[in-house]
Amino acid sequence: MTEQSPLAAAAFTPSPEQVRTLLAWFDRYDGLARDNDVEAMADVARFPLTVTTNDSAGECVSQQWDRETFVRSMSMAATTAKIDNERRPVFLNADLAVVVTDSTVTTDDQTLHMRYADVMAKVDGSWRFTSMIQAGWGDMLKQYTGA
Repeated sequence: MTEQSPLAAAAFTPSPEQVRTLLAWFDRYDGLARDNDVEAMADVARFPLTVTTNDSAGECVSQQWDRETFVRSMSMAATTAKIDNERRPVFLNADLAVVVTDSTVTTDDQTLHMRYADVMAKVDGSWRFTSMIQAGWGDMLKQYTGA
C-alpha cells in the first residue's frame, strides 16, 4: 500500500501507466465476460463483494455476495450480446479507484444503454473489484436471493 497523508491523497493524479494498468484489467475482465468464464471473473474479485442497486420503488438494495453467489448470479446473466464499454476511472490514490462505465449492449432486436460503477482496490499488488453499483436491479435481486 502506498503511504500518503489524507491531504495528499485528495490531490492524487494517476500517472498514464497507472491508468493504463487499471484499464487493462478491465480489458481482461471484459474478455472473461465475453467468454462467459464466470469462475475466472470471480478470481479477480475481492469477497465479500458489495452489490448496490435500487428497486422499482426507488429503495436501496445492498447485498454482500460471497464467491458462490457471484458465480450463480453472473452465470444467470451470461449473454451473447455485443457489449461496448467506455470507462472513466477516478483514482482516490494509487491503490483505490472508482470506475464509471457507460455500456452499450446490443442484441439482434434492441440496444440498451447502462451506466454502472465499480469500486476497485489493490490486493497483493493486483486490482480487484470490491463493489458493483448499478441502478434498477433491486427487484430481481430481492426475488432471486430472498433478501
